[in-house]
Amino acid sequence: MPEDTAKTPDTGGIGTLPPDSAAFSERDLDLVNALQINPRASWTRIGATLGLDATTVARRWQRLTDAGLAWMTAYAPEFATIGHLRVHCRAPELAAVSDAVCATPSVFSVERIAGRHQLQLSVAAENLAALDDFTVEHLAALPGIEEIRVAISLHMYVEGSHWRPQALDAAQRIELLDDREHPAPSPAQRRAGDAALMLALGVDGRRSAAELALDTGLSETTVRRRLAEMIRSGRLIIRCDMAQQAAGWAVNMHYWVRIPADELDKLGGALAGWPEIRLCVATTDDSNVLLIAWLRSQQESIHLETRLLQTFPALSIVERQMTLRVLKRMGRLLGPDGRAVGRVPFAVW
Repeated sequence: MPEDTAKTPDTGGIGTLPPDSAAFSERDLDLVNALQINPRASWTRIGATLGLDATTVARRWQRLTDAGLAWMTAYAPEFATIGHLRVHCRAPELAAVSDAVCATPSVFSVERIAGRHQLQLSVAAENLAALDDFTVEHLAALPGIEEIRVAISLHMYVEGSHWRPQALDAAQRIELLDDREHPAPSPAQRRAGDAALMLALGVDGRRSAAELALDTGLSETTVRRRLAEMIRSGRLIIRCDMAQQAAGWAVNMHYWVRIPADELDKLGGALAGWPEIRLCVATTDDSNVLLIAWLRSQQESIHLETRLLQTFPALSIVERQMTLRVLKRMGRLLGPDGRAVGRVPFAVW
C-alpha cells in the first residue's frame, strides 16, 4: 500500500531537486513512469523496480510534488457527462473569463489556444441537461462571451492516464503490473460513499486508507476493498501528471478530425499505440473525433499530421489548434511554466 513507511536511509543515487529546478532528470521520468503504471504501488515495490531504496524514491517524489513538477489525481468517468467546449470571447474580457472558468470546480481543464476560439474547456456535468445548464446559465452569462461550441464525449479511446514517457524498459513495466490489467466486472449501481471516495482521492491519489476513511466515513477495510475493486474495474482512474514543458514536451496540439463512423474503432485502436497521442475521443461535433498530442517541437505537428493522413486516408483534419498556455489540468492550476501552483476541488455540475 502507498502508506508504507521506508526505514532505509536516503543514500542518494537519484540526486537532489531544488525547488526552482526547471527540468526532469532521467530518474525523475523513471519515477513518473512507474507511478503512471501503478499509481498506488508501495515505495518499496517502486524502489525495487528502479533499483533504489524506498526512502530515496519517496523523498524524490516529495521533492517533485513540492516543486509542482508532478502530482497525483483521481476521477471516476462514470460519474459525469463530459463536454469539450470551445469558447470565443472579446479580447478585453479574456483574462477575466479565464480566471472565472479556472475557478469553476466542474471545469476540470482549461487551455488558451490559437485560433478563432481562445479557450478550450473540459467540463464534467451530471447529465446532458446539466451540461446545457452550465453552458447557458453559467458560461454564457460571463461578460465577453460571444460564442460557445459544445462537443459531447461519446467514447474515450485514449485519455491522459494512458500516456507514458516510455522511460522504463519492458522488464520494469512488467514488474509493476498487477491484476489491475484484468478488469473485474463493474457493479451495476453506484454505492453510497463511492463519490466521496473519488473526491477524497482527488487531493492526492496516493492518500492512505486511514486518511480516506477519515474523510469519507467509511472503514479502512471498506476503503481498501473498494479502491481495489474500482481500480481493477476501471471505474476509478488514478493518474500521475507532470509539468510537461519541464519534461521536454513543449507543444500541445488539438486536432478536430472527421472519419467515417465505421473506422472509429480502427482509429482509436491504432492511436492507442502512438506515443504522441494524449487524447482520442469520439464526439458529437461535425468533426467527430478530438485528438490531443504532446509534441517536443512545433515542427513535429507537421510530421504527425502527415502520418495521420497517410495511415487513415479517409480522415480529414477539420480544425487544428495549438495551445498557448495550459491554465488548468484535471483540477490543478498551472503556472506559465506548467508547474502546479494550486488546486480547485473537483465537482460535477
